[in-house]
Amino acid sequence: MALLLLTCAGCGRACKNDHPYVPYTVDEARTDAGAVDGGELALPLGDAGARTSAAEPALLAPAGSKSWKVDGLELAAPPGTELLSAIVRDFDGDGKKDALALVRPPAPPGKPNDVGAAQIVYYAGTSSPARASSITVAPDPRVDAACTPVARLERIGPRSALVEVGTSCTRGAAARALYVVRLVKDPSIAFGVTVIDPPGAPRLAIDVDGEDRDHDGIDDVTLHVTIEGGAPPFEPGPKLSAKVAFLDRSAGPSRDPDEPEASMKAIAAQATARAGKPREAATVPVVVQQMRMLYRAMCIEGGAPRLVKLRQTASEAAVGAVACGTSKPLEDAAVAEIRAFVTQGDALRAIAAAGAAQLAPATKTAARTTEITKLLADVAPLVQARSTRVIGITLPTKRPPHPEWGSLAFEPSGKLLVRGPSAVSRVDTETGEAADAEMPAWPTQVLSPDGKSRWLEAYSACEGVGLRATFAPTDGESEMRDVLLPVAPTLGSRCAGGRGEAATTIPIAWGPRGLEALVAGLPLLVKPEVSSASVMASPLGEMPPFGSPRSAGGRATAIATSQGVLVKTTKSARYRAPDLEPYTDLSQCTTNDDGSRIACVKRGRVVLGTFDPL
Repeated sequence: MALLLLTCAGCGRACKNDHPYVPYTVDEARTDAGAVDGGELALPLGDAGARTSAAEPALLAPAGSKSWKVDGLELAAPPGTELLSAIVRDFDGDGKKDALALVRPPAPPGKPNDVGAAQIVYYAGTSSPARASSITVAPDPRVDAACTPVARLERIGPRSALVEVGTSCTRGAAARALYVVRLVKDPSIAFGVTVIDPPGAPRLAIDVDGEDRDHDGIDDVTLHVTIEGGAPPFEPGPKLSAKVAFLDRSAGPSRDPDEPEASMKAIAAQATARAGKPREAATVPVVVQQMRMLYRAMCIEGGAPRLVKLRQTASEAAVGAVACGTSKPLEDAAVAEIRAFVTQGDALRAIAAAGAAQLAPATKTAARTTEITKLLADVAPLVQARSTRVIGITLPTKRPPHPEWGSLAFEPSGKLLVRGPSAVSRVDTETGEAADAEMPAWPTQVLSPDGKSRWLEAYSACEGVGLRATFAPTDGESEMRDVLLPVAPTLGSRCAGGRGEAATTIPIAWGPRGLEALVAGLPLLVKPEVSSASVMASPLGEMPPFGSPRSAGGRATAIATSQGVLVKTTKSARYRAPDLEPYTDLSQCTTNDDGSRIACVKRGRVVLGTFDPL
């Protein structure tokens, strides 16, 4: 269910004071159909966490109300505040109606969004007018021209109500506070959570129901967390929902261990059902990415939770985010993503997905490991070297953290150029003999075609939305530019420094249409001059500079991976050889046009491999 901002302007007749109360009921479970790229999916998405109970919205007070007579009870706003909304009921069973209300300071003239902190107040129906006693004061909302105050009050169970206050912003960061209030004599907060909305993050709606899950006669707390959409450069993700449930026990709330795992399992199963179907495989990576975003929003293990500062009672200190534990559905969904890439014949993205598929908080099971091995063999078979040799040229073992062109390049003649510390050598690939190439060393900096911009880095900004690439002007006068990339941070990663965590980068070519590069294993086209980036479905075919993993004629590419050296021509294969192991030590790989030779740097030495052409 989308987040409802209960404002009088948007509710028509329902805002009238004579609006009758709707009895609290439980409706049939609703179904939300997800969509990717504007098309309908064969199966509904995200139903597992969808809300199943009908909340009763509070009545809305007339604008600027200092006092308000509603359902026979006269309410007076605390000094310096005005009434926003109220729920009127006999909370304590004494035959007299009570009220739970939201109040806040009025906005200054001409600044409708510049409001102060809202309060939750209780009116005992023992006097007229009823006097307010404060239950809690919410945090001050963010004031920004692009932000709108949020003030939601609704009854969610026979003896519980939900309050949501804060801001919703079209750009920039925002935050909301959610409280569950027990509707009993002397109402109190049973549960509280702060929701963080980083810039560019998908919309996150939190609905709550008070269903008595353990049938002990006490309303419990079930959060229905729904994520939807996402800002460019990400593809808009489908609507996915999951539950986080807490049982209200005498010793304090206790989290239901079945959620959100059960909700995530249902999403993973639907992704798995689509992954092997050619017409639906392209939708799966978007669904899996959105599922990870949902997990990251809910769970501390995701690395950047958006549900934080949980509080079980009004007097209890904040305890941080929800601890969900390891997740089998995350592993299952990752395998579905790999299968989808294999179905599409995308070896590069399949291998990149395999590298993160079984990292914590996902589980790592033997059956899924075997399945991943078979899938990668289908899309990029293993090929053993006919021969290898180690070239007697020593290169620096430590490279700068910023992107650089590599030290190796094959000439069209088949000879290998090696840019050493003091000179460029030309290596005969048949004999391994090296001689001075008598040519200047090619530049290491990754510069735009006009030489006015340099690629400095790619990094995670620690907000859990996407990686960023930084470009600096070479004139030293203009400002640096950050470009948001369509690459989500690795699930579970946490930043150790204030600047963020560096991402792995491999530049491929920079032509008139933009920079082709790999960031965290994904092929991207970045246009820093217009601050845009997109995932490349296929190479642009730009002729590469020396030091690129792409061959001189542009027909083949070699990329070091943990599974071997991935060589792509019209086909894909993973090249292996004992001299190349361990493959995690390889860097700066490149190849010739038919993929029959590759060269990589391993611990400061150049390894040359000969293979049958693809």
